Amino acid sequence: MDIRDMCQAGMSVAEIHRRTGRDPKTIRRIRDRAEPVRESVAEPARPSKLNPFKAYVLERMKQGVLNAVRIRREIVPKGYDGGLTILREFMIPHRPVYTAKVTPRFETEPGQQAQVDVGHFTYRDPEGRLRKTYCLAAVLGYSRMLYVEFIPRPGQMEFLQAMRNAFNYLGGVPHEVLSDNASSLVRRAAAAGRPVEWNETYLDFARHFGFVPRACRPYWARGKGKVERPIRYIRQSFWPTEFEDLYDLNRQALRWLEGTANVRIHGTTGEQPVRRWAAEKLGRLNPRPYVISSLGTRHVSNDCLVSWNARKYSVPWVLAGHDVSVREFETGVLAIEDEGATVTRHEVASEPHGRRIEQAHYEGIPRAGDRMPGHAVGVQVTPEVQKRSLDIYDRLAGVNPND
Repeated sequence: MDIRDMCQAGMSVAEIHRRTGRDPKTIRRIRDRAEPVRESVAEPARPSKLNPFKAYVLERMKQGVLNAVRIRREIVPKGYDGGLTILREFMIPHRPVYTAKVTPRFETEPGQQAQVDVGHFTYRDPEGRLRKTYCLAAVLGYSRMLYVEFIPRPGQMEFLQAMRNAFNYLGGVPHEVLSDNASSLVRRAAAAGRPVEWNETYLDFARHFGFVPRACRPYWARGKGKVERPIRYIRQSFWPTEFEDLYDLNRQALRWLEGTANVRIHGTTGEQPVRRWAAEKLGRLNPRPYVISSLGTRHVSNDCLVSWNARKYSVPWVLAGHDVSVREFETGVLAIEDEGATVTRHEVASEPHGRRIEQAHYEGIPRAGDRMPGHAVGVQVTPEVQKRSLDIYDRLAGVNPND
């Protein structure tokens, strides 16, 4: 009706097109009709195939599952025979709103770079208590081939063990590995005019496997966006899940990698990661075995204990108050060193807040009031008295001894 009114007012087709945005042919057809365009009567809406499953979808979204492909995979066995589009359209208004962040995209050549990151995932144990596990994700920059492994804590040893497993899974080593500035890898982050200061253990690991370590700019995690996105993808497509222990969880993750993550059509490359993986130019794995150890400095408390990963280990009592070096080997041995010499070894405690005490370390402790080694001791001496003849005193008094 608006177009007819404009036509009757003498407006040209071009002007009506400019004002309404409608196609000129549509404007001419309406202008040439004798009768105004009648609105079509909408047909009654048919029931949606998704209706019986909407409550389930909303419940899963409340639990944090926001990936439509995964939810469709879950409701198909329940009888859903609809498409993915209708499911996505239903989920859109119920998704949380994210603030848009602008980040330039960069691509790397085959074999040039891998990016690694660790994210934490919360679960409930059989007693209903909230616990955390951690997931290392490694992704090749060119193919987007992904590896994930869940680890009990984000310590240096667990991180390096998972990275070694990632290289084995991916079939080689990239030229460089980009990470964040985690304390297990970086001693001091880069700043203006100062390069990054790497942890010596991580540098030794990099030299053995033959890659160049890189760290993204501090507080700029999106600099390694190729792996930041997979962490979110893991939360959406794989997590949450039910599992018995870490072995069972990693077994499920491996099955998800091979059946879903690495065979999907990647949104950026438009290809399956497993197909582009064949074009990666990775370096050969070092055939020499590498035993991973984690090194740190700890202070010995007054009760002759050092704390390492929330566990306590005893040392000889003479080291109380000193700083010592603690080295944990992946073989399950923990060595404590003082000035380069190993003073004791313990079996690594596996139980939470465990203790490893050797009673010999407390033998010979001085009793209360005894002198402690290293404390300076004062010396009292007898004053030296010069012996003189008594005649000297008589002369000083003016007395003649012969009188």
